[in-house]
Amino acid sequence: MKRHPSLQKLSDDHHRALVLARRLRRLAAGTETVDLTVLSREVQQEFDTDLEPHFRIEERCLLPALRAKGADELARRTTSDHTRLRELVRSPWTGDTVANLGAFLETHVRFEERTLFPKAEALLSDAELASLREASENRRRPGA
Repeated sequence: MKRHPSLQKLSDDHHRALVLARRLRRLAAGTETVDLTVLSREVQQEFDTDLEPHFRIEERCLLPALRAKGADELARRTTSDHTRLRELVRSPWTGDTVANLGAFLETHVRFEERTLFPKAEALLSDAELASLREASENRRRPGA
């Protein structure tokens, strides 16, 4: 799917999130074995490096712009999903945590790609979308 250039970096983040979700689903299915303590540290690192900065950009730039255009329910759903993902990453790690995080992360990414981003492209001006591009390009990632 062709994305507005201002949403491209956020969409690229989604690809990395789907790779993580797929890995978590495989682990939950038992096709691979892993130490849950090691996995939780790896996922927390990836969350802090990639997902949390992504969430902050959406929450500071995208969602307020969508609310201003009347897309309150989409903004509420996105915020609720982000909260749930943060809770799952920080919860005690069990096989259920791995399965739930993998499934929910995939569902969230699909929602943003199929519903949230197309709505943003339809409702927001190029100038409003440009603020997302700027925020995406200026975010600081640990180790980058």
